Amino acid sequence: MINSIIQRHSMINPLSDTEIQILRSASGLFVKQGFSKTTHRQIAAESGIGLGTITYHYKVKEDMLRVLIEEIMDYHLDVIAEAEEKSGDTLFSYVLEIAVQIALCETDDKAYDLYYSAYNHPHTFDYIKEWAAKKNYHLLKDILPDMDEDDFRKLENITSGIELAAFTSPTNRYFNLNDKITLFAGSMLKIYGVDEAKRKSAIEKVIALDYVKIAKELWSRFVKRLDDVNK
Repeated sequence: MINSIIQRHSMINPLSDTEIQILRSASGLFVKQGFSKTTHRQIAAESGIGLGTITYHYKVKEDMLRVLIEEIMDYHLDVIAEAEEKSGDTLFSYVLEIAVQIALCETDDKAYDLYYSAYNHPHTFDYIKEWAAKKNYHLLKDILPDMDEDDFRKLENITSGIELAAFTSPTNRYFNLNDKITLFAGSMLKIYGVDEAKRKSAIEKVIALDYVKIAKELWSRFVKRLDDVNK
C-alpha cells in the first residue's frame, strides 16, 4: 500500500529508511484520527523518531499528506476498476466514483478531514487536479471523442472547485445525499458536454445502489491495507 507509493517516489528521489518510517507513521495517524488533529509530536511518538528529525525532513504536515493522498487516489482507482469490471460502463463508473467519495465524506469525519485538508493545500490540490484530469479523460474519452486530455485539464480548474463545494456542503432535511450526488454529477457531466439522457441514465443507476455501503466497504479495505503495511 504505502510501499507502492514509496517505491514510485524512490524512482525519482530515493527515500531514506527514516523518511519511510515517518511517512508510514504519519499516514496511519492521519487515517485513524484525522489530519487536522495529528501533530508532528504525535508522529514522533508513533514512529520513534526525534521531533527535530521529522521537522527537518517534513517542515509542514502537508508534505506528508501528499503521499497518503496518492494512496487515496489509488483507492479511487479501485472503485472505478470494480465498477468497470461489473458494468462495462465507463459513464456509470465515473458517477459511482463521485457517489462513493461524497458518501464517504458525508459519513466518515476522518475521511472528510483528509479530503478537505488535501483540497485546501495547493501542493496536494494540484496533484488531485492532474490526477482527476487523467482519470476523467480515461473514463469519458469514448463518449467525448472531440476532447483531449488537455481539455479535461482546463475544465478541472472549474470542476475541482465544484467537487470541493459538493463534499463540504452538509446534507439536511431539504438536501439529502441523493440530491447532492445528482446535482454534482449532473453539473460535472453537463460541463463536459455529456448528453442529458446519458447523464440521467448513469446517475439513476448509481442512485439505485447502496453506494454508502460500497463506500464504507471499500474504505475499510483501504484502511486495512494501510494497517497491514504498518504492522
